[in-house]
Amino acid sequence: MRDYLLVFFIPVLLLNGCTEPTTGEADRKQSSAASAESVKPSQTEPAGLQNIDKQKAISIPIESRPYITVAAVSPQTFTATVQAPARVEFRAKALSTVGAVVAGRLGKINVQVGDRVKAGTALATLESSGAAQMRADIARAKAELQRAEDRAKRQAIMQKSGVGLEIERAEADVQLRQARADYERSVQAVRLLGEGTGQAIVLRAPIDGVVLRVNASIGAAVEAGAVLFELGEPGALWIVADVFDNDLPLIEKGAKATIQISALPEPVSGHVAAVSAAMQPDLRRGAVYIEFDDAHLILRPGMFARASIEAAGPRRIVLPTTAVLIKDKKQTVVYVERADGLFEPRNVVTGQARDGFVPVLEGLGDGKRVVISGALLLDSQAAMLL
Repeated sequence: MRDYLLVFFIPVLLLNGCTEPTTGEADRKQSSAASAESVKPSQTEPAGLQNIDKQKAISIPIESRPYITVAAVSPQTFTATVQAPARVEFRAKALSTVGAVVAGRLGKINVQVGDRVKAGTALATLESSGAAQMRADIARAKAELQRAEDRAKRQAIMQKSGVGLEIERAEADVQLRQARADYERSVQAVRLLGEGTGQAIVLRAPIDGVVLRVNASIGAAVEAGAVLFELGEPGALWIVADVFDNDLPLIEKGAKATIQISALPEPVSGHVAAVSAAMQPDLRRGAVYIEFDDAHLILRPGMFARASIEAAGPRRIVLPTTAVLIKDKKQTVVYVERADGLFEPRNVVTGQARDGFVPVLEGLGDGKRVVISGALLLDSQAAMLL
């Protein structure tokens, strides 16, 4: 009987020895469960956050949380000054060019660079065989028009008298319309040539201004469309400032500006007249056009300047610079609190930082809780998870 009991209890003891965990294994399981519970999102997390990628969520130990400061953000007025390199340029309406409508040869030049001229001043005389041909064409077209008018009148009289045919009168009317169209086309072409007789064309100034450039010399052959003179009105100048693309949304029409020009002893004031819609892709800058408050300044186009523009744009979310991290020199990231102790990185578009603060242009909504201090601690924690 004793041998039978031994045979029964020995397998039972062996089975218990294989299945019962050791003390170390039990501790490890309990630690893993606690770790999983700490990373698990809070049950009070808003339903809208349940769809966020869980791999982006970062949890930090409780003992590290005092080193992180979180604050709710909301739009506020961001008043700052945008600094940008600038230059003095002519306004578009203050520039004009004079060119050759037809090919020819310059027979006479009446002005030189720096001369002030009035609208209508004769700048040069161009000799062109094409102009002579066009003027001859207008005389021929006028004669053809006269003949067509006489023919149409004669056919109308004959038909009224009962001796003319309807088809001949209709044909005469068609010829009259064609002759009139040819004559009007010739008149328009000669009008584009400008003043002159024969093969001579007088080139005149279209605006009051100063001769900025003469692109030909006496006796030079020129092609049709060649620009021979450039004129500008020195009194119609403005400042063109090259502003970085992330600062352009902060600048509005009418904003005040201060311009420092090396040729002037004191800064001058102005205001933003327009903001260009086009960008310089190689420089990531856009043009901001500034008008002077004093229209009687003595300046020259091409002068270099420095513009300070007030950037009191619409209300925006503003963060301390400590809240914003730049990665790979391309991405701008902030950390947003999803739940208590749980954070996620958020890509944002920011303006230029000033006085320790930076405006957020895109990527962050009102009411979000953002890490404004200690973002580097979260970032290092995120790097360890990669």
